[in-house]
Amino acid sequence: MKAHFKRRLPLHSQTVQAIIEKFCAPIDGVHTKRKNGDKRAGHPYCQRHYRFRRYFNPIFKGQAIKIQGQPLLLPRGWGPEPIRGHLPEAMPTGRVVQAELGFGELYLTITQELAEPVFPESGKVGGLDIGVIPLGMVSDGEAAIAVSSRGLRSVKQGRAKAQATLRKKRARTKPGSRRRKRLNRSRYRTSQKVERIIRNALHHAANQIVAFCLAYGITVLYTGDLGTLNDKKRHRRSRRTNQEVGALEFGRFEQYLEYKLRRHGIPLITISEADTFGTCPHCDYLNKVAGRTYHCRACDYRAHRDGVGAVNILNKGMHSGEIRPRGAVSTPTDHVSPSRSPPGNAKA
Repeated sequence: MKAHFKRRLPLHSQTVQAIIEKFCAPIDGVHTKRKNGDKRAGHPYCQRHYRFRRYFNPIFKGQAIKIQGQPLLLPRGWGPEPIRGHLPEAMPTGRVVQAELGFGELYLTITQELAEPVFPESGKVGGLDIGVIPLGMVSDGEAAIAVSSRGLRSVKQGRAKAQATLRKKRARTKPGSRRRKRLNRSRYRTSQKVERIIRNALHHAANQIVAFCLAYGITVLYTGDLGTLNDKKRHRRSRRTNQEVGALEFGRFEQYLEYKLRRHGIPLITISEADTFGTCPHCDYLNKVAGRTYHCRACDYRAHRDGVGAVNILNKGMHSGEIRPRGAVSTPTDHVSPSRSPPGNAKA
């Protein structure tokens, strides 16, 4: 395809190559999935989905982009005049490696060379437990704070109900009708609005945990490995639990938290969270947990369930994957909303 479309379009040769690569990438992904046994994998934007893209954002690679002062020149090959884009005054420093031309908008990809942070060899260690009801609970063994995710859950539940109502209305319309187009636009606006709310809440939640680490001098933060969270062979959960786990975006929250911690030189290390919920931190007895309060049947110890998980993750990180009895467990006195600052009385 690259050889066929060479010098046939009023675009730069690297732009044509980038468009062809973007077109072929999902096709190669579908072929790989089908070879691995996924028979339901289908090509995007095919006729069976009734979707057709009338417009496509062209991509200009960094080698072809020219910056002459404020104007940004996007070449279109031999003959046509280049496209001029005006850069903002507060332009971030760095090297422009890619430009994507949208409808009235220009998206730039800029790279910066940052110095690698120097992590301290020794210091205060913290443990982070990422969950469903408290989105994250971090503890250093003496103090703890929990960031609630009830607001996120309510927003996503509201989006699901609104989308279900719009789907029912859309099912009673005819393909290509104006009413169906209006409903499609309403679904898109609702989805985008909720997406912005979720992204903002996840950033605030990550900021809460970073502020706690800085306030209590935590230099290394351990968290549970969530890579096998949705493994059906290992986890047999109810339908409601699967919906709750699938609705929350643990991977994106962990990604936000990791780069925010790296700004302050705090590494986020993932370890196995096996037996961190059931093991008693007071007597090392393995219990079956039910409810939000942890109760040990051996020593009658009671504590916050997520606090036990955070302390056990901290314990495993400090002792090379081994959970050792450490006595009392710190629990938060308040659940912090992602939009609020961390309380000063979070110390147990």
